[in-house]
Amino acid sequence: MKLLIIFMLIITSTIFAKDITPYKYIQASEAVSDFVKVDDTLIVATEEGIIDIYDLKKDKLIDRVVLEKHKNILGNDIRSLIVSVDYLDGKLIFIVRLLSTLRELYIYENKKIKKILDESKNLALQKIKFVDADTIMMATMDNELILFDLKTNKAIYRKQLNLASFSDFSFSEDHKYLFTSDETPQISKIEIKTAKTVEVYNKANKRDIFSIDYKNGLLISGGKDKRVILYKTPKIYKMTKGKFFIYSVALNPDATKAAFVKNENSEISVIDTTTLEEKYVLKGHKQTLLKIDFHSSNELITADEANKLMFWRLK
Repeated sequence: MKLLIIFMLIITSTIFAKDITPYKYIQASEAVSDFVKVDDTLIVATEEGIIDIYDLKKDKLIDRVVLEKHKNILGNDIRSLIVSVDYLDGKLIFIVRLLSTLRELYIYENKKIKKILDESKNLALQKIKFVDADTIMMATMDNELILFDLKTNKAIYRKQLNLASFSDFSFSEDHKYLFTSDETPQISKIEIKTAKTVEVYNKANKRDIFSIDYKNGLLISGGKDKRVILYKTPKIYKMTKGKFFIYSVALNPDATKAAFVKNENSEISVIDTTTLEEKYVLKGHKQTLLKIDFHSSNELITADEANKLMFWRLK
């Protein structure tokens, strides 16, 4: 009887979920590798060394960063993949992957590109984010956090978390804490200023974690175990499941809604974080989803491995 009730609840929530299609598209210069929206500015990084900068209010491209081409081992001219990008107060920072698989760090400001770190540093940088205008947080593929001062071009600290491969990190809204995950079933809460680990979340995920987000006191995770975990504290959490690996998750600003890739068709489920009821199913992606970003309570931007970004409005 208990199993029948659970089955009926699942069927009911699925029946009443509303299918949504994108209301708008933006086509990037090349296949998308990362994007970030700050106010009305949308930064789109690509796999071919081009970064598009859009003014969403004016609905137009306002700038483009184009890296120089170089020759690969076959002698063909190519541009390097932009691994991660962030934007703050007119400054654009981004990581470039070289043929050697090592990474370089650049800053773009006032129409000028400046290299901050080159491959001689032997850093496999994977994700970057502004802490403030002069400080950035970087994570490497081998799971090292680096707090970096842009004024001095020196690391404030380097913290090796463990020997697992890094997967994702997310800041608290006040940028005092960082939540970081890797290819283990564990998430660590780190005080950014001191690098101190203040909490560990390891009760609910059972396999590699791929994606996390943190908003308004709620932490969401998704990964290889197909579980979507909503943590209020390390010991207080709720769980729902997708039908495939959970490659991307996101929370809206007040954490009343959560979105995650629900199946192999790259459909996106949007659920109520209190009841876990599926409210919407976002349909339109044909390739593996890279990123989901809520930029308001009811609006999202998403990107897959193609060259389009999709804009969604939950009605």
